[in-house]
Amino acid sequence: MEPLRAANIPGRTLTAYGVLTYLALAVNVAGYSIAAPPSDWLGTVFVAGVTLTYSALYLAPVFLAAAALVALRLRGLATLTALAGGSLAQIWIFADRFLFRIYGFHLNGFVWNLVTTRGGLESLGGGADSFVSFAALVAALALQQVALWLVAGQTRIGARLGRIRGRSALALAAVFLALTLGERVTYALAFASRRSSVLAAADLFPFYLPTRARPMTRALGIDAGDDSVALEAGREALEYPLRPLQRAAHRRYNVVWLVAESLRADALDPEIMPATSAFAARSIRFTQHYSGGNNTRMGLFAMFYGLYGGYWWAFQDQERSPLLMDVVLDDGYQLDIRTSARFTYPEFNETLFARVPGGQLREGDGSPGWVNDRRNVGELLGFLAARDRTRPFFAFMFFESPHARYEFPPESVVRTPYLDSLNYATMDLSRDIGLIKNRYLNAVHHLDSQLGRVFAALEREGVLDDTIVIVTGDHGEEFMEKGRWGHASSFSEEQTRVPLLLHVPGRAPREVTRLTSNLDLPATLLPLFGVTNPASDYSLGYDLLNGPERSFTVVSGWDWLAYLDANHKLLLPLGHFDFAINRKVTARDDGVLPSQEAAPAADHSRVLGLLRDLTRFGRSRG
Repeated sequence: MEPLRAANIPGRTLTAYGVLTYLALAVNVAGYSIAAPPSDWLGTVFVAGVTLTYSALYLAPVFLAAAALVALRLRGLATLTALAGGSLAQIWIFADRFLFRIYGFHLNGFVWNLVTTRGGLESLGGGADSFVSFAALVAALALQQVALWLVAGQTRIGARLGRIRGRSALALAAVFLALTLGERVTYALAFASRRSSVLAAADLFPFYLPTRARPMTRALGIDAGDDSVALEAGREALEYPLRPLQRAAHRRYNVVWLVAESLRADALDPEIMPATSAFAARSIRFTQHYSGGNNTRMGLFAMFYGLYGGYWWAFQDQERSPLLMDVVLDDGYQLDIRTSARFTYPEFNETLFARVPGGQLREGDGSPGWVNDRRNVGELLGFLAARDRTRPFFAFMFFESPHARYEFPPESVVRTPYLDSLNYATMDLSRDIGLIKNRYLNAVHHLDSQLGRVFAALEREGVLDDTIVIVTGDHGEEFMEKGRWGHASSFSEEQTRVPLLLHVPGRAPREVTRLTSNLDLPATLLPLFGVTNPASDYSLGYDLLNGPERSFTVVSGWDWLAYLDANHKLLLPLGHFDFAINRKVTARDDGVLPSQEAAPAADHSRVLGLLRDLTRFGRSRG
């Protein structure tokens, strides 16, 4: 029984528990590479090294703190720290892997913003069953750590592990040091030689800190040289517009602006959206049209400001509203501004509608999206009927029906079978994605029924001949066509292409097949409001009715952007990056390019142009 009594010594129990927790976390961390296996043997070796070393690094703060408490004879607090810290580490890695598997990004500033902003978690669309399932998984991981503590303190295995001292500890430290140096040197050599399998594998791990060791690789004669640039928006101060607006006499149009969450371009189909398809025949329909973002924040920012998403933070910091809304407010328009989500997430109350009194911003109440959509449309129709007919009106409505969990009433079913319940914790995307997409299409069909109510009311009120109507999506929605589900995770066609219908009194219906973007909406609308400045004074877009054709467009994400031209799609991270490492090039439709077409020769001029655009309306103070 002596080994068992020895194992109950707090320091030895902590040692054994640390080893067992490390092994359990390493299995958890290995899930990253299982979901996205490296492309060659060197990437596999590198991933194994990082898995073994970073599992220890993730746990180091917990066990250093616990060891310090043991040394101070605060054994109860040491136990609590070890159990809580080990549990949190396991939960953190599990949650991060879940995000990475579906969306392709780790827990980051975007997720922190989502968690800490009113309406953020609500925007995920997770139902009660999802939260219950996740709570059960969290509880299971915490119980796992309790079980490991019991094994560490009350079994022969724990007793043996707790006696790791002296030569054994030195041997383990030597192995850890060798693994650490090995993965550090491997990354440095891969960076110098542009070995993509290793560089891509490094992105699998949260908080991976690369070691480039350029003096060493230069000395070895294998460094490919520095080919980097800082691609950042002007964020210290704004110069917007570049020149004061000049206005001429103009017609006082009404505006009805209808934006749907996650409305991808190919959803505008006569079977799925019959009412909207009929309205498209009476409008200008843009068929090669892109959102300005792959998420709601950047998508709506682009369509109201006509600027790339990198400007968001400067405009939010200064609560600077878009010129388009300034003109509407200064002209005394009647307002009806609604969302079935929240105006606080994303923070449109601090940007798009910063000048609109909070009491005039009407939000959803937490009901399913389709319920809020029906109620909001009913109230919008009431506004149209009761408005002051001597003044123009501006109505904005953001629809939530197509947002995951894609909920809809029974009468909106047009596609079967569909997944009865969308439980994020238990769904299997490889098995269920077709059923999930059918849920989405049924939800879009419900959206169409509500858009149809608006179109019918505009006809009934006899205002179409005086009203600009805009119908579009904030971004698209992918269903694993390119390896992701949802949005905000990539710049695939499915996530970035949206429909645009533009009804302008006096303009004949037609179909426009050239490249266009929601970035172009301010440059299209402001001239109709009498603004005579060139669009370049206040936006990066083009007038869809009278302006030049665009040769490229830009779609913004949280910390990446995509440059799209007729044939190519170039993905670039915001901030400091290396052309040969960070840049990713595909065909515009996301297909693979022949290697000679993917050469970076033309990228420099494109990026320099983007850098000028990202600093045009921002300047340094002083």
